[in-house]
Amino acid sequence: MSTTTRHILIIGGGLAGPCLALSLARRNIRSTIFEIRPTRSDMGGSISLGPNALQVLDRYAGVYDQIRAAGFSYHRFGAYADDGEKFGEIAAGEEGKGAEGYPSVRIMRSTLHKRKTSKGVTAYFEDGSNAKGDILIGADGMHSKVRQHVLGSEAPTPTFDGMCIVYGFLPASSAIPPSADFAFPAFMFTPSGVFMTIPIDPEGKTLAWVINQSVEERSRDEWRELERSGEAARLAKADYDDIQTQPVRSLLDNADETKARLWAAYSIPELPKWHKSRVCLIGDAAHGLPPNGGQGSAMAFEDAAILTRLLTSKDTTNYDQLFRQFEAIRRPRIKRLRQLSKASGAAKAKSGRVGWYVKKWAFRAFFAWNRGVLQHAEQPTYDVDQVNLEV
Repeated sequence: MSTTTRHILIIGGGLAGPCLALSLARRNIRSTIFEIRPTRSDMGGSISLGPNALQVLDRYAGVYDQIRAAGFSYHRFGAYADDGEKFGEIAAGEEGKGAEGYPSVRIMRSTLHKRKTSKGVTAYFEDGSNAKGDILIGADGMHSKVRQHVLGSEAPTPTFDGMCIVYGFLPASSAIPPSADFAFPAFMFTPSGVFMTIPIDPEGKTLAWVINQSVEERSRDEWRELERSGEAARLAKADYDDIQTQPVRSLLDNADETKARLWAAYSIPELPKWHKSRVCLIGDAAHGLPPNGGQGSAMAFEDAAILTRLLTSKDTTNYDQLFRQFEAIRRPRIKRLRQLSKASGAAKAKSGRVGWYVKKWAFRAFFAWNRGVLQHAEQPTYDVDQVNLEV
């Protein structure tokens, strides 16, 4: 175990930062998190954590039991067409491992938050204060300030991906199932896009509904007004006026537009580097991905685990070399997920009449070829403990 890393400064108290801090604390490495918000935000809706994310939260952060107890656990999604036809199922948990396999967990983001010089580096803050540590980790998200320090004029501005995610929550009793054997969670593939509905609590009493809505970019104040006014929900719901299939119809008819929320999707291109001297980026600050793959949180957790392994396996003060090694390990993984996210985005996009006819038959053929179960093999089988650190 490393004896040279004494104090790590972590900028950002979202998901990556607390996961890294918990992982380091369990290995007797001190860290301090700095967050711009004075209080914890309850915004952010619900998120899905796949087996690769839960593995890190179990073995490194030590909070898996609490997370699973607070969220909805599932191993598969049902996949349906706009007319109620069932294409098959999408595997979301580890298959064939029984009780030892990790499921996926859907949980409120706010609930997840409740559970997680050459001789050093100094962080200077806008209020004039500063803090000193051995290294600094930028886990400050898509609009990272630390990224600007690392890259200077090369730091990209996050670009809008042309869509926002509109979502809301309803009692499960509001949903009318299309058949006696229908079970949540489910994806409904339609000409308007993909409608997702999934429980967010252990008993499955509350459902989230989620729609990807194509919109033009707005300013921060305009995004807030679009949400506050209920216009975002009205626009999203209007796309599904022709879909009469349950449970889409009952969920949207019962949805309160003024209580719906939105999340504008931004991403950043591949960066030329993630570190500079004793400063390194992780999570969205390093590789903010488009949201289509649903792996943004998991990639942040994997970053935290790999960085923890490096910091605890090498008795070194050559952090520039350590961070180069971290990049070499993580870049191929991120590149692969970026490609998968693009492919997933195409499958979820709106379709015209002819396009939907072709896409529907393609879905049928694809699920039939996979014997009714689509495997997300890339995600569940990734084991951070098996990653070779000697790259």
